[in-house]
Order: sequence, then C-alpha cells, then structure tokens
Amino acid sequence: MNTKSVASAPSRSEIIVKSGYLFIATNFFLAVFNIIVGLLSNSLAIVSDAAHSLIDAISGALIIISEKLASHHKLTQHRAKIERITTVIIALIIIAVGIHILIESITKIFMPEDVNYSVPTIIVLVASIIAKYILATYLKRAGKSYKSDVLIASSAETMNDTWISVAVLASALIYLITGADIEAYVSIVISIIIIKVGLEFIFPHLSKHHHHHLEQTHDHGARPRIAKSDKTAK
Repeated sequence: MNTKSVASAPSRSEIIVKSGYLFIATNFFLAVFNIIVGLLSNSLAIVSDAAHSLIDAISGALIIISEKLASHHKLTQHRAKIERITTVIIALIIIAVGIHILIESITKIFMPEDVNYSVPTIIVLVASIIAKYILATYLKRAGKSYKSDVLIASSAETMNDTWISVAVLASALIYLITGADIEAYVSIVISIIIIKVGLEFIFPHLSKHHHHHLEQTHDHGARPRIAKSDKTAK
C-alpha cells in the first residue's frame, strides 16, 4: 500500500510543470484584460503592466519546456545547461520589453496624451492585484514544499508584479481624485523594474533573493537530495 501511494504521488517535475501551466494561464488572462482596459483608457501604465504579465506567461512556457527537456532520461545530465539557456532567453525578452516601455514612457512625458480612467478600470486593477497575490502565495508554497528554485523565483517575480499593479492603481486613483497624471513616471519605474529583473536572470548575484534562497537550500540539504534523486532516476 505504501509503494502504491508513493507511486501515485506527483513528482517534483510534475508539480513544476502544473504550476507552470497555472502561471501561464493566470498571466495570459491578466495580460489580455489589462491590454483591453489600457487601450480603452489610453493608459500606458496599464499597458506596461499587461506587457509584464505577458512576459511572465512566455517565461512560464519556457520554464515548462526546459523542465520537460531536463526531465528526459537522455538529457538529465544537461539539466543545468538547459535551465541556463532558458533563463538567458527569458532575460533577453524581458530586457527588450523593458527598454521599449522606458522609451515610450519618456516620449509620453514630452508628448502627453489624455487618459480616461473609470470605475471599471479600477475594478480590473483591483482584481489583477488579488489574482497576482494569490498566485504568488501558491507558487511560494509549492516552491518551498518541493525545493524548487524555479517556483520560488516565479513567486518572487509575481509578488513584484503585484506591487507594480498597486502602483498603477495608485496612479489611477490619484488622477481620478486630483486630476494629476503621473502614469508616465509610474511606467518609467515599471520599465526599470522589468529591466532589473531581466539583468538579475542573467547575473543572479545581483539578486538578494537568489543569495538568500541558495543559503536556505544548502542549509536544508535540498541540493544533495535532488542530486541523489537524479542519480536514482538514471
């Protein structure tokens, strides 16, 4: 009976892949809704937030592909290399989008356009914040349970997205209450955060989270257990 229950339990790889699908679906729908609302309200900040969610959806797809490749019995020994290549590809996409948003934001400061925030806009932003927070909490719990750097990093990134959405919501509320349009400046902050995230993917030592998690992982002996399971799989 014990053997049966162990066999039926989901593997670490299956959990990462399932979490990846959830990550993609959530961010894709958030991106679609935010793009629609952003275009209707002529808000660069909301469109920038949507672009960030779309990047996360693409990142999730690449993570799933790399996990499936790395789990293949012929490629298990190349797991680290596959994950590294995937990380660099994701990082380059992130940096490119961040630079594009930065240029658009600076342009909007010198050539401002009227925005059209409304109650539905606020509702969508609040729903986006709640969805991202729930997703970040789930990914963090799954990452800790299965000692997955990928899921914990995705959780941290999603929580960053949550705070970005809070900033966009704040700029929308400020505009509705005072009439002051600060969204171009908010978009600049978002673009800098996006670029920073991309650089941290390429140069992990720039991320405090990376250092902290590696220390925790080594303290709990997660690396040796994973290595042992890989050897067993072979």
